[in-house]
Amino acid sequence: MKESLIPKIRPQISNEIAETLFITLYMRSEETKNPGGIISDPTAEDLVSKIDYDFSKFSKGKMSGIGTSIRVRHFDTKVSGFIEKHQHPVVVLIGCGLDTRYQRLSNSKKAVFYELDLPEVIKLRQILLPAKSNQKYISASMLESEWMEILADNHPQGNFIFVIEGVLMYFSKSQVKSVICNLASHFPGSEIHFDAVSQWACKHSKWHDTIKHVKADFVWGLNDVSEIECWNSNIKHRDTLYYMDVEKKRWGMKGHFMSLIPTFRKSSCILHYDVVS
Repeated sequence: MKESLIPKIRPQISNEIAETLFITLYMRSEETKNPGGIISDPTAEDLVSKIDYDFSKFSKGKMSGIGTSIRVRHFDTKVSGFIEKHQHPVVVLIGCGLDTRYQRLSNSKKAVFYELDLPEVIKLRQILLPAKSNQKYISASMLESEWMEILADNHPQGNFIFVIEGVLMYFSKSQVKSVICNLASHFPGSEIHFDAVSQWACKHSKWHDTIKHVKADFVWGLNDVSEIECWNSNIKHRDTLYYMDVEKKRWGMKGHFMSLIPTFRKSSCILHYDVVS
């Protein structure tokens, strides 16, 4: 049967924040087409071909494409390294969308993976990405804490790493604080990884090269990475990566000049915090 005759799946995603999953999916697919690209994600390519969605509106999001790819590679490296270093690794991807980290990592079978998102997103995942034996989907909001209690009870000896990718900037500061503090309370000794935008970037999200094409807006901006440590005494900042400090050739001349201006260079970053026991 010709591919053009295979009916595509029309996703039923009503949540405006959840719809942003199509941005990252598309960007991973496009980067995979680039010889010698930052990442390779053939599963993302396959998913894009199966979904009935207007991805073309994101086609001019060059900066988003580079940033998404840097973030994906960074978190892949962190998760893969964590799996190798721990005896009982438990990987939790919060707001997973149609993330394919499990498929990308060569050592994913050595860990237990939990992928959490809203019911409508998990329903789509179950159709397009049926869970493997060491993969479990959680149909819930990250703002709830019941799922945290269940995971902690299920893995009393577990070594937990949490990745919240492309999610927190769409929520209020109080909501973000609640999520981070709940994780710290339930999972001492864990690692928490997420990306954030600055307050300046938050205020200017309507000009973002891809976010402007969806109805979601940035709500929370972070200027001082030490602020998170003030939320809970057990949370310690480990490291920060600013996107424009890597892959400088890909950012081009525009990116070079932007990186010289602190407001632009620090407009988005990737953060790692440890929860000390």
